[in-house]
Amino acid sequence: MMTMSTTQLTIPSPLQPGDKVALIAPCSPVLPERLAFAAEFIAGLGYLPEIFPSCRSRLGFLAGADELRARDINRAFADPEIRAVVVVRGGYGGARLADWLDYDMIKANPKIFTGFSDATVLHILINQRCGMATFHAPMPAAANFREDEFTHDALADALAGRWNAVYDNSHTDRNAGVPLECVFEGRGEGRLVGGNLTMIASTAGTPYKLDCRDSILFLEDVGEYAYAIDRSVLHMKHSGILEGCRGVILGTWLDCQAPSGMPVSLTLRNALESLGIPVISGIQCGHSVPSTFLPLGMNAEIIVSPWECSITIGQ
Repeated sequence: MMTMSTTQLTIPSPLQPGDKVALIAPCSPVLPERLAFAAEFIAGLGYLPEIFPSCRSRLGFLAGADELRARDINRAFADPEIRAVVVVRGGYGGARLADWLDYDMIKANPKIFTGFSDATVLHILINQRCGMATFHAPMPAAANFREDEFTHDALADALAGRWNAVYDNSHTDRNAGVPLECVFEGRGEGRLVGGNLTMIASTAGTPYKLDCRDSILFLEDVGEYAYAIDRSVLHMKHSGILEGCRGVILGTWLDCQAPSGMPVSLTLRNALESLGIPVISGIQCGHSVPSTFLPLGMNAEIIVSPWECSITIGQ
């Protein structure tokens, strides 16, 4: 049984049928056909999608100017009729909005915020500056989202408030049939933080860096070489981001390559070994399909051994 408290964390209310959901693109531009699918998916869950301007904007590799994309986030949180804010795709650009967000207003208007990948920095900002739980969840206009029912259910669960979960190897159906694996033994508990490894490492040395104290850190990435993964973890260690971390959950590493012959799994093992904390791998969360969701900011406990591997969230 976990003993950590969430008394300082604001947990948004789950959605009810008929609630309005803001669709935003704070990072890269969205293809029109994928945006249409995203809106149809949200409507199919019984909610009312409202497409914000960033979803139909483009400025080079960005979904419109920084001011426009930040205004969408601020307006979505300020609007009392909007009950959830859904990032429809990742790409690049979320970190550019850090100085544009109205943190006091967001804190005063808690609501569900979902997304992942480049949106990792937005999770960090909302978690740490607004004291609000957010949800590392699939994005409905991402390239592979429409292909998998398990992934659809993950976003649906995040919006509906089905946040408590136990992942263990006696119930692998909760993890798309994939067993969890022991990397380093031990037990750890704390608030769940993290997301995309590259984006987290990029916050080092900034006012917006991830705080891992008393936390369980979740990591995933896509399309990175093994040496780049090692470099990012090393940068996090040297910059102090990993100080006070109580455990690590490793998600999926889609298209991550090992040109030197060292597998990504061994790269991560070598990079994390000196931390002396429990590390568990195998949770199906990240850029791969299928993918589950994780409630960032909420309590998590990991138990890791060759005989027992489990992740308990929000119990």
